[in-house]
Amino acid sequence: MASRLRDKTRDELAEHLNRIGINAVLSSRGLPHESVGNKWWRRSQGIIELSGGPIGWINIIKKDRSKDSPPKWWIFLGISDTRAIPQSKSVNIKTKRKKSFPIFGKVTSVTWEGQDRDLGLAHELSMDNEMKELATELGNIRVQTLHDEFSGWVIEIDRKIAPTKEQWTTLEKIAGVCLRTSVALCKQPPPPVSID
Repeated sequence: MASRLRDKTRDELAEHLNRIGINAVLSSRGLPHESVGNKWWRRSQGIIELSGGPIGWINIIKKDRSKDSPPKWWIFLGISDTRAIPQSKSVNIKTKRKKSFPIFGKVTSVTWEGQDRDLGLAHELSMDNEMKELATELGNIRVQTLHDEFSGWVIEIDRKIAPTKEQWTTLEKIAGVCLRTSVALCKQPPPPVSID
């Protein structure tokens, strides 16, 4: 009975990813990455571990149904990076979807905006047609750096997803852009020039 009542979102996403050729394995519960995105009456459904690409793990977060609202899910795609990005150089950008009619209209355009440390990340993602199409099809997307006990980036999608192989390739493309941006964020300033 408990198994039937348990939320199957994590299981279903892992099965779907394996069907499209992504090596996805359900992890044991209690991993530190379950805390990513887990706030404000939300709870983690657990981690899916991935191999063979820049996206290494997925945390699925759920907010339960309330009297006034249906249940809601968020998907966090983790991109590990050996470079520790300082908190002072944190990046947080998200899509802004313009609709033909407010709330229920069709999405007509997508731009990225937010804090990208003047590295042109938001502009680069805004100019890429595949990434625009991805946000149109999958939902709102946010890209952030991770700090403290984690090192790297996370791509957040504000609903359940079942990406196509092509959409997954575009998500990996975003991950690649993030890792390239890490190089610029972690560059050390040149040493001071001594004057004799």
